[in-house]
Amino acid sequence: MFRRIVWIVLLVTIWPAYADDMDQQLTEARNVFLRGVDGDKRAVRDATQRFRVLSQSYPGEPVFAAYIGACETLQGRDAPNYIDKRRLTEEGLSDIDRALNWLSANPDRSSPRYLDALLVAANTFIHIPSFFNRYDEGRRLLQEIQGNPGFDAMAPGYKAATYLAAALVAHGDGNDSAYRDYLNLTISTDPDGRDGRSASKLLAGP
Repeated sequence: MFRRIVWIVLLVTIWPAYADDMDQQLTEARNVFLRGVDGDKRAVRDATQRFRVLSQSYPGEPVFAAYIGACETLQGRDAPNYIDKRRLTEEGLSDIDRALNWLSANPDRSSPRYLDALLVAANTFIHIPSFFNRYDEGRRLLQEIQGNPGFDAMAPGYKAATYLAAALVAHGDGNDSAYRDYLNLTISTDPDGRDGRSASKLLAGP
């Protein structure tokens, strides 16, 4: 139950750190995506289509492929049977892997879009079922994000989302001290933001 709640919170709060550079279509697609994260199945399908169109319009842009993959894993979440859940999740992971491969060739590894795509991938990896064996990779991506030279320049909401994801990993590892430290860091980074408020509730407990 804890993982499901934080999965929803984290995806909802990955709002762009580079809003000034984003066109209206991408903003609209993300808003639809967030409704899908909240459980609107039609919005998941709509967001998937929007990001596919954007990916075709801007070929080679990894962040779109990352969001497409995240959308597909949400379709897997909502699928009515195990076979479709697994198939859709695997398709989503394939698209995220494609995005990560593009990112590995990206000379500007401190760019906001690079970091945004990494966080979308990391959150997907740490929340899908464990038998997909992506949890450790998600943990590694979170460490890479925090060590990236461009991380400190990112918007508070982005950094708070990263810290909250790291808190979830610490919780999964049974490291209560690191879990609380990351929650406190989330709060201090963006106290009035959604992540900060969510971290405050998690820190307060049931």
